[in-house]
Amino acid sequence: MPNIKDESTVEAIAREFCSNGRNKEKGMLDVGYEPSYARGGRGQGIVYANERVRAAIARIDAKTRTKSVKSREERKQFWTDMMDDDTASRADRLRASELLGKSECDFVTVTQDITEKPLDITPEQAQRYSDMAAIANRENISISKEKIA
Repeated sequence: MPNIKDESTVEAIAREFCSNGRNKEKGMLDVGYEPSYARGGRGQGIVYANERVRAAIARIDAKTRTKSVKSREERKQFWTDMMDDDTASRADRLRASELLGKSECDFVTVTQDITEKPLDITPEQAQRYSDMAAIANRENISISKEKIA
């Protein structure tokens, strides 16, 4: 069984875990742990809770993130550069324009106003509604919107 105190084991666990879709059990099996230990929650907890293993995984994640994942601003800058590139095809420039527009919500249309606006009522109407509510309350009458409409 591999020794978690060995730095090469720590690196191997982190490398296998990050390369196999973050499957803890498979990562441990690939490094050489016994199936019963790798499948058990206790074994995984001991190995993946280890500070050195977590640090090794974080280092691999940081390298991967800087190489492949671009930030929102980087993508927007890329699309802008593509739109301005006269050597790019018209289709590529149009697609870059479309993606930049989508990222800025340029194509979103509001089809319905969903906010409820209060009704303008006169002071006399307000008094009348208040009197009606007091009578309904005194006589234990309940009124719902459905009944009114």
